[in-house]
Amino acid sequence: MEKKIVNILSFDVEDWYQGFVHRGIDGWQKYGSREISNINTILELLAKYDQSATFFILGSFANKNPEIVKLIHDARHEIASHSYSHVIIPEQTPEQFREDTKKSKDVLNNIIGEEIIGFRAPRWSLGVKYFWALDILAEEGFKYDSSIFPSNIYPFGNSKFSNEPCIVPLKNNRSIIEFPAQVFSVGSIRIPVGGGFFFRALPFWFTKVALLRSNQKFNYGMIYLHPFEFDIQTPIININFAFNRMRYYHLNKTGEYLENVLKEFKFNSINSLFKSEKDYSSFIPLYSRE
Repeated sequence: MEKKIVNILSFDVEDWYQGFVHRGIDGWQKYGSREISNINTILELLAKYDQSATFFILGSFANKNPEIVKLIHDARHEIASHSYSHVIIPEQTPEQFREDTKKSKDVLNNIIGEEIIGFRAPRWSLGVKYFWALDILAEEGFKYDSSIFPSNIYPFGNSKFSNEPCIVPLKNNRSIIEFPAQVFSVGSIRIPVGGGFFFRALPFWFTKVALLRSNQKFNYGMIYLHPFEFDIQTPIININFAFNRMRYYHLNKTGEYLENVLKEFKFNSINSLFKSEKDYSSFIPLYSRE
């Protein structure tokens, strides 16, 4: 059976200042919440082009902003988990990871009244040493994960992992489907592309070529962004040069680039794949850890 092309559009939803909190940077506290405006910008773009997306929402953010979660859900987009506390996996024990993940899932379940089936770790931090997290996710009822970046150029990345969705066998006859981040392969080098800073910093044609090549080779593509990347009037915090470039570079291009992508590609939320296929797993290869 011929595989259909699956392009995933996803957003990691958290407070605009989350990156500063993680790095112990002050100065953001005097500014108020900015998320509703950014979310509305995204939802208007998606509605304009009749596109669907998966929103990986931080549990602590959802607890404070249930109305935003409902707004996204009412617009018929998928709600998935982005953890509760935004702690990267390497900084957690398996027990802490399970507790945090369950807390996030419970919060989101209660807000939308539907089972949460997807997860994305903060900063794509599910590296090769932390596959135990996949076992925990499956045990907690998640059908899929999207936390692996198949590139050693990216922190926590794993260049040996598949470039396409795959079924990962787990303990006790369980399995989970992994939807990896988008990369662009040049020889043995896998360049991060199609998300966050890389989406803004690289020219649009590069993202387009990467998606087209991935569609041709793997029938797959992935775009991921954050709501703060649509905020062209975002507060400027005094930070070092490297983080400044990563945080602020080309924020005025995010909306334009996403609109260009939406014009040329059809995107899905991840949960729509499970709803539209009687057995979507039959379309996905099995991943070998060897």
